[in-house]
Amino acid sequence: MVSFVVSPMKLVSLGVMLIGTILSVSSEEMVGVWLGLELNLYGFLVIMNPDGHYSPEPCVKYFVVQSTGSILMLVGFVTLMEQHVVSGLVMSSAGTVLKSGVFPLHSWVPSIIKNSSWLASGLMLTWQKVAPLVFLSMIMPSKGLWVVIVLMAGIGAVGGLNQNSVRVMSVYSSFVHTSWMLLGLTWSSVVFVGYFAVYSLSVGLFFYGCSMMNKTSMGGQISSAASGMGLLMLMGMPPFLGFLAKVLVFLMSGSAVIVACIMGSVISLKFYIDFFYSMVMKSLVDKNKAEFKIMWSMVIGANLAGGALILVSFI
Repeated sequence: MVSFVVSPMKLVSLGVMLIGTILSVSSEEMVGVWLGLELNLYGFLVIMNPDGHYSPEPCVKYFVVQSTGSILMLVGFVTLMEQHVVSGLVMSSAGTVLKSGVFPLHSWVPSIIKNSSWLASGLMLTWQKVAPLVFLSMIMPSKGLWVVIVLMAGIGAVGGLNQNSVRVMSVYSSFVHTSWMLLGLTWSSVVFVGYFAVYSLSVGLFFYGCSMMNKTSMGGQISSAASGMGLLMLMGMPPFLGFLAKVLVFLMSGSAVIVACIMGSVISLKFYIDFFYSMVMKSLVDKNKAEFKIMWSMVIGANLAGGALILVSFI
């Protein structure tokens, strides 16, 4: 039976993390942005290893990377106050890029995700990106953002092709989705929120299913259904929910950069389909045909219903 008991320390840390992100996104002053990111960092460090059961290595690496990014941002803010605009923007952008884990300072993400818990990995690929991406879209010039978007889509698509680890595969998948989110953010914050919500739900379901593998028979059925639903949404194939999120970005975007995002998504389908195929084969072996048909009918039906709901809301 699955336990949903959460320790008070985790709840407090989650609260601090959420408050930090909200403060950063809503702040009109640079000091408020920096302070919110620091609160978010302190809360998340506890989430990474609340009980001391996991290796401290990813926590130390994450702290060093985020601290370096914070120092660069702070130096950039001070430089801007001294009226050195170009130098200040370069330093601030470099710090924000490092903290968000986007090109060219993205190489630290796979090694940390690979050795972290499922909860910490999921949060790092979703919620932890919100404040840095929003701030990055404000301070980086448009041409610089286009370069970041194109290269993130390419790196995510090609880098995930020969990965055997589910967590590392999810990291490269997140690079492709980050390019879509950044592109949506440059045109409409509403589109960014919609895409981010679908992506976060997809990652949450997929990681929850993976974390529940090899437990009780009921947990095995639930985990397979959750993983399948999350994976179909991440793939973004029509007519599933993830495809509708991409359509929203496509309709709002007026830039040719969308072609790079589409190509990245098409290439990344290869490693999605490989994992999906192996998961379906495992389900066929572990379950009888009646259970298999019911479970996957529910998965596909839920995705179709969600996609139809979004489509109807825009008609």
